[in-house]
Amino acid sequence: MNQYKQCSAFRKLRKKVADRIWYSVNGAFAFLVDTPHTFGHSQLVVSIRSDKEDKSFSKAADHIVACIRKLRTSLPCPGDHKWRSLAKYTRSSGPYEKTLVLRVSADEEGNMYKIHLVPYFKSHLNATNKLYRVTHDKKRNDKGGLLHWLGQREVILDYDMRDGRDNDLVKARINSFRLQQLALRLRGNRENGLTSRLSGRRLTFSLGINDGNIR
Repeated sequence: MNQYKQCSAFRKLRKKVADRIWYSVNGAFAFLVDTPHTFGHSQLVVSIRSDKEDKSFSKAADHIVACIRKLRTSLPCPGDHKWRSLAKYTRSSGPYEKTLVLRVSADEEGNMYKIHLVPYFKSHLNATNKLYRVTHDKKRNDKGGLLHWLGQREVILDYDMRDGRDNDLVKARINSFRLQQLALRLRGNRENGLTSRLSGRRLTFSLGINDGNIR
């Protein structure tokens, strides 16, 4: 793919999810996915020209850190009534335990480097351990099975999306998540901009809705 087509594909991707983007710095974007595993599940997309995996990850690392920090400080509690539908669908409740950082996209075109950022709450930890014990006939206090739990969530999402995004029931479910409003909450004051430390430099960036986004 030539450079023009790569840029075209990247712009198309950003435009597709423009109203769900909450992070935009130096050509990198993060947006809320509409088929979420958990409350706040997002995808970070970075444009990187490198065929070496270690170098690509290193270049994306600062963006990952910035996004995790933003999620940890600005993501509302799943108990917030404004996003009750999203919390219920993703079975998210309790304390924010950690953020799963997943390089799992099978659709990376051109220079796009995609990373899923999945907030993992206490309810998910409990569900993970319960599934592990039931599946492997383990004792009450045994723990494990995170990848298995993720796989089970993916099966559920695939089933729920079997009729595609144009299906009326699918549209209604996604609309009930209020992802655009959640993106606004994560962006914070988009009028004044936000500041971030990236690659040792202080950067000021605007996270307005017209910045575009990514999938």
